[in-house]
Amino acid sequence: MNISRFKNLLLQVYISCLLSTACHGETDVIFSPDNDIQERLINSINGCSGSIDLAISDLGSGELIQALTDAKTRGVEIRMVVDYQSAHPKSSLITHLKEEGFLIKALNGEAGGHMNNNFAVFDGKLLITGTYDWTNKAPKYSHDNVVLIGDSSVINSYRTEFDRLYNKEDHLAWTDLKSTPTDKQKTSKKLVEVPLGKVPSPRDVPFPKLAEGDKKFVDVTADELDALFGSQSTLSSDEQDELWEQQYNEKYVKWYSAVAFGAISQYDWNTLRLSLEIGKEPEVLVLFKPEYQQQILWLEKDDVIAYTARLTKRKGLGSLYKLDDGDLVGKLTKKAPR
Repeated sequence: MNISRFKNLLLQVYISCLLSTACHGETDVIFSPDNDIQERLINSINGCSGSIDLAISDLGSGELIQALTDAKTRGVEIRMVVDYQSAHPKSSLITHLKEEGFLIKALNGEAGGHMNNNFAVFDGKLLITGTYDWTNKAPKYSHDNVVLIGDSSVINSYRTEFDRLYNKEDHLAWTDLKSTPTDKQKTSKKLVEVPLGKVPSPRDVPFPKLAEGDKKFVDVTADELDALFGSQSTLSSDEQDELWEQQYNEKYVKWYSAVAFGAISQYDWNTLRLSLEIGKEPEVLVLFKPEYQQQILWLEKDDVIAYTARLTKRKGLGSLYKLDDGDLVGKLTKKAPR
């Protein structure tokens, strides 16, 4: 092959590549934490005018939910397919969105599996898919990736798969999950005096009376759990695991805590980060039931609340105690009422 023919061949290949890119759309890849994936998702949502199809295992970011809500308000049709397990708890934000009129289907996988897809199609023109799971609480710090694809043939394949999933039988009886707050569930208006500094335990300040029902409560404070499972514990790792599973995991507690960080937006309202001392860093993360939305949105930093919730994860290095199924049963004041 002479030089002239070789150059012509290279030119033909180059032009072919350009035509292929122009016809099939551009492809981009974003990696975090070097780039903010959530910001790119929000921009894509804000730029939609027609439709958004989401097949995501879970949805727990207040900023993303707020962007989706704004899009729905301006007339964008939003359909969602989520994993059954993420939508099953009554305190799920996905359940709350369903009650707000979002078109949502909850699916299981085959033979007890899960719906683990994480992709979104915007206006039928842009596909975003990757490891980012739409629940990330620290989008600027976690190692994730998404691929942005404008190739119409690839997008059509994903739209076909989305339609197939969306048209499957819904696995969740959503009407069974819609809860109506009772008098016992409403926040107590009783105010009691709370000393400055250390937040009291129910042994120091009487806990508001409530109906316990069939919940299994354990009488333990966060400080006592720290002594058993913290860095000062004398128990081995295996002993700690066994003790946690036998006596504390999935049990309910009655605690007082101070609000360290509230909701980022009105659709991230039910996840509160709480502290055991007023003004200190959070040590407890609680997921509250949907019926307490208004009361929780009124809370301010350093407010002290009385609540019950179910222990789901003990505190570890760099992580908080995690509790769910939370009931807000009282708000305390730093001064005795007159």
